[in-house]
Amino acid sequence: MGPVLIVDDEFGIVEAVRDLLSDEGYRTVTALNGREALERMAQERPAMVLLDYMMPVLNGPGVLESMQKDPVLRDVPVVMMSASPPEFWQHLPCAGFLPKPFDIDQLLAMVHRIIGSPPLPH
Repeated sequence: MGPVLIVDDEFGIVEAVRDLLSDEGYRTVTALNGREALERMAQERPAMVLLDYMMPVLNGPGVLESMQKDPVLRDVPVVMMSASPPEFWQHLPCAGFLPKPFDIDQLLAMVHRIIGSPPLPH
């Protein structure tokens, strides 16, 4: 299973989600903007992406558009995270949506629903 890619320009959110998912047994990688996210995905196809809507350099919709054009990334499930009103982002082709601030249990349930349980440790 590939890693969960966490993309957000708020380092505190990236760090908290990374620690939470790592504690649950998921492998994670992080990026602080959309361009970094595409660079990470070029290195390794993620199992899923937790993607912030509003970011500098390249925003969430820009990342989604690039992923849709790439046959390797087109099918990677994306969960959009945003504090913006849902009407701005709920029309996007995503596997799920998490309005900020989101509940930890809601986040874990969504990750588990989309990619399943983390692999067992060796």
